[in-house]
Amino acid sequence: MDEEIKRHISTSIGLCEFDYKGVRLNLLDTPGYADFMTEAQEAVRVADAAFLAINAGAGIEVQTPRFWGLCEAQHIPVAFVINKVDLENIDFDARVTELQDAFGHKVVTLTIPIVSGPAFSSFVNVLTGKVYAYTAGKDEASVSDAIPDTVRSDYESARVALTEAVAESDDAIMEKYLGGEALTQDELVMVFTKAFKKRQVFPVLGVSALKGVGCDYLMDFVSSYAPSPVEVSVQATRKGTDETVELQADPAARVAALVFKTTSDPFVGKLSFMRIYSGKIAHEIYNGTKDVSEKVGGLFHMIGKKQEPADEGVAGDILVISKLVHTATNDTISTKDAPLDLAPIVFSAPLLMRSLKPKTRADDDKLSSTLSRLKEEEPAVVIDKNAETHETILSGLGEAHLQVIVERLQKKFGVNIDLEVPRVPYRETIKGKAHVEGKHKKQTGGHGQFGHCWIDMEPNARGAGWVFENKVFGGAIPRQFIPAIEKGMLETMSKGRLAGYPAVDIKVAVVDGSYHPVDSSEMAFKLAGSLAFKKGFDECNPILLEPIVTLETIVDEKYMGDVMGDVTSKRGKISGMENVQGKQIIKASVPLAEMLNYGIDLGSITQGTGTYSMKVNHYEEVPERIAEKIIADAKATMVAEEEE
Repeated sequence: MDEEIKRHISTSIGLCEFDYKGVRLNLLDTPGYADFMTEAQEAVRVADAAFLAINAGAGIEVQTPRFWGLCEAQHIPVAFVINKVDLENIDFDARVTELQDAFGHKVVTLTIPIVSGPAFSSFVNVLTGKVYAYTAGKDEASVSDAIPDTVRSDYESARVALTEAVAESDDAIMEKYLGGEALTQDELVMVFTKAFKKRQVFPVLGVSALKGVGCDYLMDFVSSYAPSPVEVSVQATRKGTDETVELQADPAARVAALVFKTTSDPFVGKLSFMRIYSGKIAHEIYNGTKDVSEKVGGLFHMIGKKQEPADEGVAGDILVISKLVHTATNDTISTKDAPLDLAPIVFSAPLLMRSLKPKTRADDDKLSSTLSRLKEEEPAVVIDKNAETHETILSGLGEAHLQVIVERLQKKFGVNIDLEVPRVPYRETIKGKAHVEGKHKKQTGGHGQFGHCWIDMEPNARGAGWVFENKVFGGAIPRQFIPAIEKGMLETMSKGRLAGYPAVDIKVAVVDGSYHPVDSSEMAFKLAGSLAFKKGFDECNPILLEPIVTLETIVDEKYMGDVMGDVTSKRGKISGMENVQGKQIIKASVPLAEMLNYGIDLGSITQGTGTYSMKVNHYEEVPERIAEKIIADAKATMVAEEEE
């Protein structure tokens, strides 16, 4: 995609379906960048095995543990592929040790480079004892039994470690091994295969993708040891019940499929990506989630950006269907007489908020319809319309994620927008009391205008809102004019007096006034009420309020001190800490104004590993020094808008 070429990183899943030595394989290549974690969550949800790529030069990177966690949650087998073994100064053993330290003793070496670095061209397969040697320009290795003396001891040590690791997964094999009996080659391969599929061993393979060294063996490994759909147990529930159904990867069974991704193509239209777990799909589908049947516009298998037409999709396939109107990500495709629910993809909470500003009126007109289509493609983003600030707020996983969305809106949908930091929905209120008069009197010939009231104004409890009382006695103001006084006050409250923000938490009582039998009207008393409110508000020590969020930040313990310091520097108040499964959960109350870039700040402190959630909880008074700047900025903005 254009944005991937521009940034030199993947931003979406790349699919490739192909046959390798008689085995049909579906490859889902995910981005490794934190801002596009959604794509990895979609891919892992429908994959049967995962291969985590490790840079031989960099080792374990920030995202590696997060991908490991995704695979663990989905309970799929994992192998580590150390790429770039041909770089200078590579210590392959050190990389394996790092993986073992991070992910446990079940991480075992499967291939040992005979020489690391630029001369890397061969390795020993620990499982079979075979040596794979590569000649420049050839895709496949020559295989022999000649293990060089230089790696003989490493091979024997790795063989023992591999045998011990896989023996733990089978009681009979373990008993034989502990009894001093040597395992046959067939027994070792058999128990290794079982252990890998049951997540009881995590093999490490070394390759050079650039030189092609080890790539054919990696494909052999996938086709030989990764579980086939027939071996994978997939559970669904009958819609509307708790009854569990075990799906069989059988084309003759009832259809069951999960839509795991939605996108659009400028030539084909909307594309729905689905993993078929049971049955087959050809001309029509039933969407049990939406309770609707849809005609299939076209069936495809994806080979990168190419769409290969297909007659049908069968159990085990990754299939793409075009032009499904109602179907969306996380929908379950099943049968109308027995609809099913497959477990949905759980997406990460968005970490960064930005306001969408259309560049032209034409862009503004197209934006609302475009955002619904964007939501189909980006289910993890949150799109909100803030009624108070009149902004459309787009929340995503990070700066790069939101920038890619902006580019996509422009290229796919022709909508040009800018991203800005959202406005904070401040409030205004009072701290004092006042007894004031509001009088509107105007004579223009003929009937005039006359409205007159006295009010008592005082603060209400924080969060208690607006209270209006009529305490007029003796008919000083006719009853029919009282609602007009309140209406004038409410309209004035909506824009506030300090900085144009809504006024809240105020009590007003109308206590006296007067009227004219001819010139008084609802409009006159409405204006009198507005004047009285303005005068009273100005005399009641008005203050600015800011929204306070409850924040929960989840970080590794080593970052806890820095994160707490950062929260405190943002005027936050730490309210508690909790250790859950080795992670520290920091709870705090922080002004929303300090949190608009928190996703970026937290990512910088925790190297992208920290996550957080927040929710507006209440309002508190803004410190005077900060309030003065907010008010000055707001007034300057209002003047600029009036001049425009």
